[in-house]
Amino acid sequence: MQGAKEREVWIDNVKVIACILVLSGHFFQSMVKSGTFPENHLYLWFNRTIYCFHVPLFFICSGYLYQKYSNVEDLWSWKTNVLKKALSLGVPYFTFSIATWVLKTLFSGSVNEETGGLFEVLFLKPTSPYWYLYCLFFMFLITPTFRSRGMAVGGAAVALSFKAVSLFGGASSIYAIASVLSNETWFIGGMCLYMADIQKKAGRKTGGISAIAGVLFLVLSIIVYERDIRLTGVDFLLGAIACGAIVTGTIALYKDRRQDRMFGFLAAYTLPIFLMHTLFAAPMRILLLKVGIRNPVVHFAIGIGISFAGPILTAKMMAGIAHLDFFLYPNKYLKMDSRFRISGIQKGKYD
Repeated sequence: MQGAKEREVWIDNVKVIACILVLSGHFFQSMVKSGTFPENHLYLWFNRTIYCFHVPLFFICSGYLYQKYSNVEDLWSWKTNVLKKALSLGVPYFTFSIATWVLKTLFSGSVNEETGGLFEVLFLKPTSPYWYLYCLFFMFLITPTFRSRGMAVGGAAVALSFKAVSLFGGASSIYAIASVLSNETWFIGGMCLYMADIQKKAGRKTGGISAIAGVLFLVLSIIVYERDIRLTGVDFLLGAIACGAIVTGTIALYKDRRQDRMFGFLAAYTLPIFLMHTLFAAPMRILLLKVGIRNPVVHFAIGIGISFAGPILTAKMMAGIAHLDFFLYPNKYLKMDSRFRISGIQKGKYD
């Protein structure tokens, strides 16, 4: 969404943190399910805990950027926004969902989880991590941008009511509805952060608040795991504390600083890493097991390495071949006029 526009360092870095956590979660899950890594208490705590907040961080960033760069206040602007999001989210969603489905179908005897039919995977029950793009599209479909802080307060109240329905009303059998009810709170939260002008208002005390929230989250998450607390809303509370700690901490840390070299590099490839890490990690795991390599240290080093290097190198290759990175960044090439017609290739421009 940002494209060539001025980037906010804290947004880029929160996305990098979220991407690393998503990649790590999928990697360790696959290693444990294949029997390569032991299922110990550290893994079980980590696996439960990160799912409270790693994808919510992406929704927060998306909501913030949506409010900052979009103007969806009437039917015409809504139509434009929906069509743009159908392109920008739909092209990578269908491309990589189909690629993942093909690989799981071809290597069904070697993967940890079976896959359903293609129609089911694409429209009814999206696979991980592509469900995020699926859910995000429906959020864009129903969420207008805020014109005032009063409207933002109202939007937050609606989002919290969605979460309450999700927590106490029972999960909907329709995946699109269930995912939006569960995650709209995070998306609206990001929009409200922009309306609150959090970037400018963050001060010296913000870092201290972040540290306190981080310690509180760590302590509570350990207690929740050790006592196996399954009370409704506990994971949401933990997620809110963790997201608050990471967002405020990152804003405070980079408020008056230039981007770090490593974070800046990874920020340019968060989308390819998010979309393609499983396409590289799973085949590499299968290959290592086929040749008899079960050493967890070797699996960790090679698996994590290929999860980052594979998508980055692939994205670089796609950028070097004419229009191939359309499958990653379709709005880089397609320009829409006010009547919602695609007017042509606009190489080098981002929407």
